[in-house]
Amino acid sequence: MKILRNIGVLGAATTLLAAPLSAQGPGGLLPTPETKATRQGTRGGNFLHIGVGARGGALAGAIGSTVNGPTSWYWNPAGAATSEAISFAGGYQNLYGDLGLTQSYAAINVPLLGGVVGVSLNSLSSGEIKRTTEQNPFGERLGGSTFSWTSSAASIGYARRLTDRLNVGTQIKYITEGITDANTSWVAADVGTQFNTGLYGVTIGGAIRNVGKSARASGALLQRVIQTTDGSQLQEGRRVDLWTRPTELPVTFQFSLGSQLLGTADALFGKGSGNNSLHTEFTLTDGTDIATQYAIGVEYGYKNMFFVRGGKRMYNDDRDTGVDNAGTLGLAGGFGLKVPLLGRQMRFDYSYQGAGALQNVQIFSFEVGR
Repeated sequence: MKILRNIGVLGAATTLLAAPLSAQGPGGLLPTPETKATRQGTRGGNFLHIGVGARGGALAGAIGSTVNGPTSWYWNPAGAATSEAISFAGGYQNLYGDLGLTQSYAAINVPLLGGVVGVSLNSLSSGEIKRTTEQNPFGERLGGSTFSWTSSAASIGYARRLTDRLNVGTQIKYITEGITDANTSWVAADVGTQFNTGLYGVTIGGAIRNVGKSARASGALLQRVIQTTDGSQLQEGRRVDLWTRPTELPVTFQFSLGSQLLGTADALFGKGSGNNSLHTEFTLTDGTDIATQYAIGVEYGYKNMFFVRGGKRMYNDDRDTGVDNAGTLGLAGGFGLKVPLLGRQMRFDYSYQGAGALQNVQIFSFEVGR
């Protein structure tokens, strides 16, 4: 069972549900007329596809046009421009049931330089995996040593309100992933915008994420010492680096269209009683290593204190082929609670997302701000 767990952990961390194993060749998966080649698993930093924050998780990622606060640095940097005071957000994510993968996120926004400056950290860990070798595939004679796969992205960004309806934002990220003494690092940028049309509560958002150059893996585990001999037959040990293939980042484009149906003066159905709010959003996501995805989310709020959310993401690939619980893939839901605390607003959120063969993703997050 430990072997199966290890295989599942590594597969989820590196390919994020690549195409099912239906044709196997000496070099790996081979396309057939029934199973055509896809872009899945062809880029590094795949953890960047995993959203952060329980509100975004409960809406199935349909959040780009109206996201605000510190979690905006993941979804759309322009959303951070709405922060009027120092605010902080953090979260913990249990990925894919009992596979042992976890992810954490923390970010802070500070009004500065005529806009908002933010710093964020997004980190994924595989947990402890038993170390094996080709000679010892089960690890019995390796003294119980373990290793872990970690991925992280640290960023600094700036967002600003250009008008009362238009927000823009950008950030620079340092991304790294791998194991001890063998990892890959990139520098990338995100840019985003949000525009409130002023018509029936409609807001439009767009973001391009993870734009950067390719990079190669490096580290002590990718070095070897070779012996060379000159004419006098004297041997000399030289350290050389193994050649590794350049790996690109998963560049992603996201377009979002959100509408406030109830609860504000310009909402489609008006302000109503003032106690109830209803928001819906549609998002299109495309990337260099994923098929075009669609998501829709709905959020109901009562007195701006209690929130119930639900959403559905359509992946448009074959990750649900042969999966018993395929009907739950992409379904999401959750709730949130916002309470005043020392002159600020504190929000607690929870979400649950169906992940098909990889069971589920559960997110717990909180935010402190105004």
